[in-house]
Amino acid sequence: MKKIFLPLIITTLAGCAANDYAQMSQGSGLPETELKTNCQQISCSYDKLKDRVQATANDMNALLGMTGSETRTIQFTWVSGSNAISIDVFSTNLYGSWSFVETAEIYIGKELAAKVSGQVDRHVGYYNDVAREHEKVERITDVISLEEAEKIAKANYETVTIRFYGKNGYKDVELPREHNLINVVNLAKSA
Repeated sequence: MKKIFLPLIITTLAGCAANDYAQMSQGSGLPETELKTNCQQISCSYDKLKDRVQATANDMNALLGMTGSETRTIQFTWVSGSNAISIDVFSTNLYGSWSFVETAEIYIGKELAAKVSGQVDRHVGYYNDVAREHEKVERITDVISLEEAEKIAKANYETVTIRFYGKNGYKDVELPREHNLINVVNLAKSA
């Protein structure tokens, strides 16, 4: 167990220590307090060439992710200077064939919060020894407004459902765990 947790803790602490928030703030124009508050729980990087901050948050399960499994369901990415959020939604199938997803809709309760209909990426993921199958990971990437992103990020994760549409109809995926998507939205709003 120590072999798993120790590297995870070291990586997390190194990631937090690696950010020079004063430099990030000075170059990007984002308030240093917002960077300190929001970047500690998500991934933030600073582009020294273009003086931009990139922030990414998702709902990945770190322990399962260390095995190579795709555990993300949703991910937000924002680059300073932009007024929109890049969104990735993930459909992962272990049993059966590809769903060939094309689009997705994100619901909060029964209310449509956003449509995702951008680029689709398909790749073979982790091999599951028990199932004797590879994961089939399909990711749709698009851009949504800051208002749509905020609505999704502020909602209780248990009320958020992603409906994937593909050649065989639709498949609903409920968000499985808490996330820090709001931190990306907060940074975008502070710009």
